[in-house]
Amino acid sequence: MTAHKQPEANETESLLEQVQALESEVRGVVKTQLQLAGMETRRAGESFVRMVAFAVLAACLAFTAWAVLVTAAVIAIVNSSVMSLTTALVIVAVAHLAAAFYIVRYIKRRSRDLLFAETSSSL
Repeated sequence: MTAHKQPEANETESLLEQVQALESEVRGVVKTQLQLAGMETRRAGESFVRMVAFAVLAACLAFTAWAVLVTAAVIAIVNSSVMSLTTALVIVAVAHLAAAFYIVRYIKRRSRDLLFAETSSSL
């Protein structure tokens, strides 16, 4: 009987060693995957920050260009004696306020889409 139990003990120890090796390998794979995910998350975050910074820079440049174009148009109108400086500036200000009002109304209309109305009503 003891000779028969010895191979079973060896098989159990062998199986235990295999399970431990598999556990070690799984831990290694999980650790590597988590490290990779961490590095990719960091890289994505840095890219996002750069994108936002460049978007702000682009917006500043676009705003400056727009201001220069509007100024050039006002100067051209005033120099051609079509209207006075005050009148031209008032017209530009009113046009910009009207555009801003339209954009704000558009944003308010679109903000309703942020409420998840269909999802909320289905719950």
